[in-house]
Amino acid sequence: MRALVNALKTGFSEIWAHKMRSVLSFLAIAAGSVVFIDAFSAIFSTYARLEEQKTVSGMARLKITQNYSQTYSSPDDYVPPPVITYDDVLKLREKMPDFYMISPEVKDWHNVLEYDGRRMVTNITGVSHEWVKRDFVYKLKGRFIDRHDMDHKLRVCVMVRKSAPPPTNIFFKSMMKKWNFTSGFDTLIEHNDLLGKKVKLDDFTFTVIGVLEELPFSRRPNPILGSSQDYKVLAPVTTLAHYNIIGSYQSLDVKVDTGDERGFDEAQRKIRNFLKIRFGDDEYFVLENQLELIKERIGDSIKSSLVTISLGMLAFLAGGIGIMNVTLATVFARTREIGIRRAIGAGRGDIMLQFIVEAVMLGLIGGVLGSAVGYLWGIPVKVMIGMDPSHIKPWMPLVSVFIAVLTAFVFAIYPAWVAAGLKPADALRAE
Repeated sequence: MRALVNALKTGFSEIWAHKMRSVLSFLAIAAGSVVFIDAFSAIFSTYARLEEQKTVSGMARLKITQNYSQTYSSPDDYVPPPVITYDDVLKLREKMPDFYMISPEVKDWHNVLEYDGRRMVTNITGVSHEWVKRDFVYKLKGRFIDRHDMDHKLRVCVMVRKSAPPPTNIFFKSMMKKWNFTSGFDTLIEHNDLLGKKVKLDDFTFTVIGVLEELPFSRRPNPILGSSQDYKVLAPVTTLAHYNIIGSYQSLDVKVDTGDERGFDEAQRKIRNFLKIRFGDDEYFVLENQLELIKERIGDSIKSSLVTISLGMLAFLAGGIGIMNVTLATVFARTREIGIRRAIGAGRGDIMLQFIVEAVMLGLIGGVLGSAVGYLWGIPVKVMIGMDPSHIKPWMPLVSVFIAVLTAFVFAIYPAWVAAGLKPADALRAE
């Protein structure tokens, strides 16, 4: 224990006496720690988002859409793709009663909403009562569309109140300001309680039965696939079709959640058979497989993170070589000191301990500094510049410091062994 304490004191004195050399020695180690923390937080974030994806959207999901490439393949023999109607969705639900969700959706991008003498542009999305089973990251005031609304084609609607946008850069803000043609609608919903009120949508009177409030971005799940829809007004798809707010030519996109990953391939086969029987050819439609897309995104993210980790390990390696070089130089510069210590009774183990402790202290300082910088970069700095913060867990800085210390220890063994191998007489004669 006394030898260790003496080695710590000597090591600190040596580091302090050669501050510039010491700083240059542990900077590479610190850089490796920063890269390590950022890369591991990216991998952890990917798996955390996967769990959020399971909660919010499920995994065993696919989307049925029209296949326009099939119908445009020949310019002379154009055949319009079949239109999926709500009756087709009901038939699919009848054939697949065990599926967790079969949610039709169609959007009309340019509609006019009138309220209290004001007219503004909005968009209407036709949905069914099954829409709330997935992707539901809202607070609901009032009620949502139910089966009764669907069956009786009632003129009811649900408004969506947008949350404040996340911190972002000036370019994104300018683009949002330029292209947000529904800003008037967003302002109306934000400053008025429309629950239970009458509004006009494309000159038809609708009753607002519910208001969905988006969760703040800080509390909202962050699905891997994101959201391609900017919902404003939701209404029964049967009502919109009945009043020709959506045309008969507009096909429904159908989101299907089979509920179980294990039977997903069999579920796809059943859906293709249904489409083939119902429409004569399943090639008129595309089944977008969310499970495969999620796996692909995860694989790309992990590959990118592994490349970053490799760069971090190279930085650790460079730092270790630097520490070994500095330790060797220190050994040859302190040859007389080594000879004196050996002459008065210090053993080979004592000499090795002294130089290994000095190197480990450099690694420890570099690891701690790099971990601190990695945390500052991963959370406060990224938030300030409009990036998503890193998912840094307490164990990540600890592991980073451990790797830094281990690197310094491994690369200090050879210089320490050289120092311990010096004979007292040779060491004293060297000065």
